[in-house]
Amino acid sequence: MVAFVVAAVAFLAVAFVVTSAFGVSKTRQTLLEKSMDAYVPLGADRPTKNVDILRTQRRGMVSSLDKLVENSSFAERIALDLIRADLPLRPGEYVAIHVGLAVALFAVASLALANALIGVVAIPLSFLAMRLFVTHRQQKIVTAFEAQLPEAIDLINTSMKSGFGLLQGLETVAKEMPRPIKDEFAQIIRDISLGMQLDDALGETCKRVASNDVYLMVTAILVHKTVGGNLSEVLTGISNTIRARIRLREEVHALTTTPRVSSYVISALPILFFVLVSLTNPGYLTQLLTTEQGHVMLGIAGGLMAVGLLLSSRLTKIDY
Repeated sequence: MVAFVVAAVAFLAVAFVVTSAFGVSKTRQTLLEKSMDAYVPLGADRPTKNVDILRTQRRGMVSSLDKLVENSSFAERIALDLIRADLPLRPGEYVAIHVGLAVALFAVASLALANALIGVVAIPLSFLAMRLFVTHRQQKIVTAFEAQLPEAIDLINTSMKSGFGLLQGLETVAKEMPRPIKDEFAQIIRDISLGMQLDDALGETCKRVASNDVYLMVTAILVHKTVGGNLSEVLTGISNTIRARIRLREEVHALTTTPRVSSYVISALPILFFVLVSLTNPGYLTQLLTTEQGHVMLGIAGGLMAVGLLLSSRLTKIDY
């Protein structure tokens, strides 16, 4: 009976997570349709609605939790992390997925090992997995953005040398460059079109893209706006600097490949040995898998492996 209840809870939690992820695209499409209704002429088939595009927000899929999270102190931080990771979720939806994954992992671990204590210990793993997923997406977007930034600066520079202004150069990048830099520059143009000052629009870009290279470009543009000077020459220097930083990053990545791979192999060896022994001599691990002392030893071993992997990754991460 207990196993049935645990399995049911796990199924409901996983179903909730899948439904939430599927519903994101649908809610975004609904918001787009509502926004387009405001631009439909009076003589069109669909009646025109009085929709304030600037204030329109889609309702969270978990409205009560969404309101609770939005009133908390960490809601702004969660929202910024989701924007940086390009995840179309509200803070309440993100927390709901966190909870759903935690419940699902607890139920699966408790059912598989027949020990609720192990299930409780497994709960933090769901939060760690979500955090690593968001951080990985953020880093992937920033890396792609920085790789495209020198070419974007060259486009702005070429546009200015052709007699156009800075805004025309930004618009050229939004039209000509691929994602993700295209979306970010298009957002700058939209913000300025809606009345935001250039300083504020570029400042919001620095918040959305956590990159020193972006901060360097924005600082140069704002300094030029204040004191004047040859912006084209400054942008050329910044483009060359960013390219040099990218080459240095690739060299550092290549030099640290050996210690990084070694740490991964060393961390994987105990797991591979555990699986090998389980297949060749299952009775050898009976005490380790069926007793509380064995479960505690497995937990301690897993924790030490995680700490060792974290330390090795920190030691091979070099700031440049």
